[in-house]
Amino acid sequence: MKSAFPALFALCLAGTPLWAEAPAFMKRMDVDQNGFLTLGELEEYRTNVFKTFDKNSDGALDSSEYTAFDEARAAAAKETGAPLQLRSVHGLAREYTDLNLDGKVTRDEFREALTRWFKTHDKNKDGMLGQGDF
Repeated sequence: MKSAFPALFALCLAGTPLWAEAPAFMKRMDVDQNGFLTLGELEEYRTNVFKTFDKNSDGALDSSEYTAFDEARAAAAKETGAPLQLRSVHGLAREYTDLNLDGKVTRDEFREALTRWFKTHDKNKDGMLGQGDF
């Protein structure tokens, strides 16, 4: 899989949707096509991403599956240069997602890490990622 994540939602306090500069991967994730990424839209995309990389369908990303996820995020970020993807390379690194340090990242750990990542980038705390948020 060559793309990494997210999607968009209503009007952020910065007031600037991402459409003008949004890479194609972000436009695909914008379920309601309003130019902003909500946590709900990101969650929907996250579910698909997790399923893609959970090759053995055991509900957790083991070391090799997570390595493939790391490599896909890095390749997508390099290809697009999109700020959101560049931040996801580091922000979703295994050290931030394997919360119990058992060497696997479960769906719950993945969801929790993505929620933390979203909240970190939602600078104006309006529940949406817009241009002013990253």
